[in-house]
Amino acid sequence: MTWTEGVITRTPSTSEVKLPESGVFYFARQQVRERGAWTPTKLTDNDPLHDQLTKEFGPNLKTLLLPHQQEIARRATARYLRLARVTVAEHPHRVYFVFPTDTGPEVLVLPSQKRTWQITAVVLGVLVLIALVARFVT
Repeated sequence: MTWTEGVITRTPSTSEVKLPESGVFYFARQQVRERGAWTPTKLTDNDPLHDQLTKEFGPNLKTLLLPHQQEIARRATARYLRLARVTVAEHPHRVYFVFPTDTGPEVLVLPSQKRTWQITAVVLGVLVLIALVARFVT
């Protein structure tokens, strides 16, 4: 009897999936990343993607999961979190983000994009006015 044994070791590589361009403000992403209760899921190239992952990330994940040259299969771990973006007619200048945490749902209140542009315009107007006044005074 002849016994041949081999051990194959490979260092796992980490690939980032690009986030969607719109929908969630940067500050909301940061808060959810730090405090959210994320759900991990295992992915392989043969398994169908979960519904929560298909809309925005499906094409990118499927591309990452395809085996490369001299590979038999690939496996990845992803984590996801359901996030609700809510706007209320009574508060048109606020956007509410609701997400799960370990202690229960949390609500994050941020100014709407329109309100942010209004505040930016006011601040720039004040700065221009200060610059003009300073120029005429001196």
